[in-house]
Amino acid sequence: MEAYAKQLRDIIGGLTGILIAAIGLFVVVRVVFGQPEGTQDVIGNIQDIINGFVGSGASLAGLITLLIILAIFGRK
Repeated sequence: MEAYAKQLRDIIGGLTGILIAAIGLFVVVRVVFGQPEGTQDVIGNIQDIINGFVGSGASLAGLITLLIILAIFGRK
C-alpha cells in the first residue's frame, strides 16, 4: 500500500512541476505577445501587466494574483 502512495505522490509531483512550467511559459508569452488584439511591444506589455497589479487598473484580485504567481515561482 505504501508503494502505491509513493507512486501517486511521484505522479502528482511530476504533474505539479509540469503545470508550474506551463504557467511560466504563459507569463512569458503574455509579456512578449500581449493581448490578442495588441501589438508585439514587449515593454508596453510589461507596463500593462504592472499597471494591472499596481496602477490605475489595480484591484484586490490583481494583488492576490500577483501573490499567487510569486508564491508559485518562489517554490522549488
